[in-house]
Amino acid sequence: MASRALALASPLLILALLPACNGEEKTTADVTATMATTDATTTDATTTAPATTDGESETSIGTTTTGTPTSTTTAAETTTPTAPTSEGTTVDTTDGTTATTTTTGVMPGSCEGDAPRIRISTTLGDMVVQLDAVNAPITTANFVHYVETGFYDGTIFHRVIDGFVIQGGGLLPDLSSKPTDPPIPLEISPALTHVDGAISMARTNDPNSATSQFYICDGPQDFLDGQYAAFGVLVEGFDVLAAISAVPTGNENGYTDVPVTDVIVNSATCE
Repeated sequence: MASRALALASPLLILALLPACNGEEKTTADVTATMATTDATTTDATTTAPATTDGESETSIGTTTTGTPTSTTTAAETTTPTAPTSEGTTVDTTDGTTATTTTTGVMPGSCEGDAPRIRISTTLGDMVVQLDAVNAPITTANFVHYVETGFYDGTIFHRVIDGFVIQGGGLLPDLSSKPTDPPIPLEISPALTHVDGAISMARTNDPNSATSQFYICDGPQDFLDGQYAAFGVLVEGFDVLAAISAVPTGNENGYTDVPVTDVIVNSATCE
């Protein structure tokens, strides 16, 4: 794994949020309970536009700030993107001929169902997230599409804040951005909140700008409810989440909270 030298820039001041996870695994009952939340609450936090240097935005609460999960848009991300599509062959029963059809936004067959599970294998261990295709069908289909195409393989967790989030899904070890599909609309459900281990989509200041970048909550982050699209929860690998959250970080090439030693996604696959 590549090692990074800590930059001299001052670290981003972050809000002291709730404690990080305790490393224990969630049970099926725990997952069901967290995914059945009925109220999505927000705080009085106000969000500023993402900084032009690194795509980060900040949420202000009093005089203390914490960076909110944002994605970085580059020229590569907006040049001739293609929408997620799946192709299949259908049979016309009236005359026996076949025709090839193309549909958009349909989840690949190996990850169909109301609660698909994705194994994210990293250089620090494996995590498994269970998605909610019932309450977040658009976001789940988008994420599954990236998984099925192997998009996340070789990407890094480029932003890590202990007790807040680990964020990845869009940058390579050299901090270059991978070209993505077009953004998806913000999808909010009161049944999906930012509990400990929640997986949610990063975005820019535009609510409808999420593409491939995601984050996993290290501890409950209630103030993100109603603003960011949570679409599942971690069900295995809380110890790995804790390990990633604890890695030393620094500033590099305009990015803040970058792990000094790369945390790489080896693969992301449907189970």
